[in-house]
Amino acid sequence: MLRSLSLSFWGVAAAGLLSIAGACGGDDDTTLPPLFEPKPECEGQSISVLEGQHRQLISFLEIGDLADGFDLDGDGDPDNKLAGVGSLARDAILESLNEYDILIPLEMFDFATPGADSCVKFALYLGLYKEDADGDGEDTAVDGGDCNDHVMAIPGAEVADNRIDDDCDGLADELNDGPNQTASTDTGDMDMDGQSIMDGDCDDTNAMIKSGMAEICGDGYDNDCDGVADRTTDAQGVVTACNPYDDTPDTIRLDPRGFDTAGAPLIAFTSGEVTQEAGGLKLVAGPSLFQVSVPVTDGIELTLKITGTTVEADIEMAGDRVVAVNGRLGGVIDAHTADTIRGLDVPEISLTPENSLLDAVFANVLGPLLALPALPPSSPHAGCRTPDIDVDRDGLEAFCDKNLDGDPNTQVVDTCIDGDGTVIEDTPTMQCSEALDSNGKKRFVDGISVELNFSTAPADLVRE
Repeated sequence: MLRSLSLSFWGVAAAGLLSIAGACGGDDDTTLPPLFEPKPECEGQSISVLEGQHRQLISFLEIGDLADGFDLDGDGDPDNKLAGVGSLARDAILESLNEYDILIPLEMFDFATPGADSCVKFALYLGLYKEDADGDGEDTAVDGGDCNDHVMAIPGAEVADNRIDDDCDGLADELNDGPNQTASTDTGDMDMDGQSIMDGDCDDTNAMIKSGMAEICGDGYDNDCDGVADRTTDAQGVVTACNPYDDTPDTIRLDPRGFDTAGAPLIAFTSGEVTQEAGGLKLVAGPSLFQVSVPVTDGIELTLKITGTTVEADIEMAGDRVVAVNGRLGGVIDAHTADTIRGLDVPEISLTPENSLLDAVFANVLGPLLALPALPPSSPHAGCRTPDIDVDRDGLEAFCDKNLDGDPNTQVVDTCIDGDGTVIEDTPTMQCSEALDSNGKKRFVDGISVELNFSTAPADLVRE
């Protein structure tokens, strides 16, 4: 599904920094400096969860245009190969944000008073907003979601005369349930809230639920009787209550998957700075190694990594809260990581669950969509495609399907060519992208450039 692809593009966002590191890989040219110079942690407040300042939530995320990219390889031009599929992924990323499949909270450290600062740190987390406390498979807070997160049988078939909305249509005990249904004629008011089920009370057993009641975010009930718990929308479908992306901070629970075994955040930038530019404040951080496991649908969890991650954003005030606008996050999705992204079904790019993102890019239609160059006919590996960023500085790697399995219908990368000319082919026990160099490092680390645009909204964060 396209939304699943957008999740890979996010990590591809929003999200654990395992270390501040430069690129590593196959027999690097030691006469050249690292492509992404690591930075030591700056002196200042240490990162400790919920002990920082200016807690936020990424409220906007998209793959940027080519011009938005960072100059990752130092040639003076912006790098953002994924710009070629930005329009394809835009709606899917937006849907994932609106359905709260992707929640990326942010917390700043050593930045108590907004202003120019030579040492600013921040951590990114994974967040939880929608709930399924009763385990019925239906989430609250989303369009068409659960209207009662305390009863597993709801939503279900309407039950007559129980004074409750069982099917989450905003009505209790409606007559002729279905397309021609009408409201109940019962004028009783058992919960003494001043409204009968005939007049719109969708749960006459709970005085905190009736038509027109203000929604109580996070209580798991459909307080306003619009058919969904923890959500209110206007006539245009815009979320007007329980919206974590507006300027009124909502409480976001931190997902345990955003922390290591010691409880520290997996994603942390420890050497940023804020400068005064053109009358405003600009945050700059990185380059770093950005790595996180992101849950996707059907029990699939993907480990996503962006090498050389750099972040820039304008720092502004939303009322009395700090937010980031015009944000940019860029880096490289390396080949080995792309080959671990499996289990997705994205027919638009011929990506099947048994194949990897690397297969889709270098052995199928995504490569041409991204305009990745193919080796010329004079090459012994003619037609194999190369990524755009030479991370380990030994020449661009190349990847292709040489049909080693003898089946022309399986379009998978089975041959990897290192920048130094070393050819590695798949074996029954190893993908070629898993090969190590003589130092025991991953050999195939070159990759595709990506840049993501983002903005944040204020948030209140809790850790349970």
